[in-house]
Amino acid sequence: MSTFGMQDHTAHTLEHIRFRRKCEALRIVSEHAEVPGFENAFGRYRLSQRPTEIEPGNAQVAKLVGMDGFEKRVMIWRVSGTQPWGAQLIEAAMREAKQGASLSHANVAQVLDLGIVDGICFVATEHVSGRTLGEVLGTRQGLRWPVTAYIAREVAAALSYAHGRRAPSGALLRLVHGRLAPSHIALSSAGDVKVTGFGTSWVAPPLEEYRSPEDARGEPVDGRADVFALGAVLRKCLPQSGLPAALRDLMEWALQPYPECRPTAVELRRELIQILHAAARPVSPREIAELSAASPPSIGAIERLEQALDSMTLGPVTHARTMLRLYDRFGQLCVAAHVGARGATHMTRALDLADGLGHDDYAARFCSLRAELLAQANRTDESRDWLERAAAFRR
Repeated sequence: MSTFGMQDHTAHTLEHIRFRRKCEALRIVSEHAEVPGFENAFGRYRLSQRPTEIEPGNAQVAKLVGMDGFEKRVMIWRVSGTQPWGAQLIEAAMREAKQGASLSHANVAQVLDLGIVDGICFVATEHVSGRTLGEVLGTRQGLRWPVTAYIAREVAAALSYAHGRRAPSGALLRLVHGRLAPSHIALSSAGDVKVTGFGTSWVAPPLEEYRSPEDARGEPVDGRADVFALGAVLRKCLPQSGLPAALRDLMEWALQPYPECRPTAVELRRELIQILHAAARPVSPREIAELSAASPPSIGAIERLEQALDSMTLGPVTHARTMLRLYDRFGQLCVAAHVGARGATHMTRALDLADGLGHDDYAARFCSLRAELLAQANRTDESRDWLERAAAFRR
């Protein structure tokens, strides 16, 4: 073995030893560390499926089990196994989880636990009972602008808090969410708005639609990258007409291409408060709870619409616009029901129809829906390609 090869092997071995020691130190140790007698027990947690069936980067709802029938629903995110090649990812996940655990705010879903059980590193986060903003948008044409502004104000409050967090020494922690999108804005059944995903940015890269220009350029990012993402969420939710000029101007301010030209999260929240004061009808938590309570579509409804579309052909009876609207509705239902792979194929057919008929507006819509469906199926690179196609049709 060459000298270079020996040095590389030695460094790899030392890294592996250090990593194994850290794994041992993080193992859960408590008098209630195990949940005997439960199927799919995972340390103190009870999972809905076997721990080994959770793919790295994925999550599932679990129950934290304690004494005398104590239970609490949480989300368990699997990082990876303890193989040496995964050491850097796990180190990053541990670092982020520790930072996320320092956040305690009404609009932030908390990071609750970090550990290794049976060789599987995991992060446990708060489970928010309700629906995400992304799921709501998948079943509705849009939201009233005051509702969107209300949700954005609550998100801005979470970002203001996180961006301003300081270490015990007084130094700013410089926390950045980095992946803010409608899928990371939870609307709870109690009417709360919570930002999820703090402490788990290792799960997946940000969606291009919400990614700040400086991040796309590979430059360092700060809290203003999250402000850009919130501006993009506003753009996604708000109707094209009937907006107050102040809200439209605020959205454009948040979407400025250079971070120094954007507001801070504190400034954004302050402006949203003023805009909401001018609303004819105030928004209450009850209205958010009603959005959250709307049930997602059933697979049966999707299958019936799918069969109808498969049997339809253009002709004197079936108008092109009718088919385009049905495809649009079908895509929205698939997004809401999280059946990404199934819906993506139909969006390709829908795009061919819209493109052939010269309906660029629908073509852009179908590209965006396919991108969202592919993102649900964890096909991130393909999702980005389709977002670029959507942008091309909008030009």
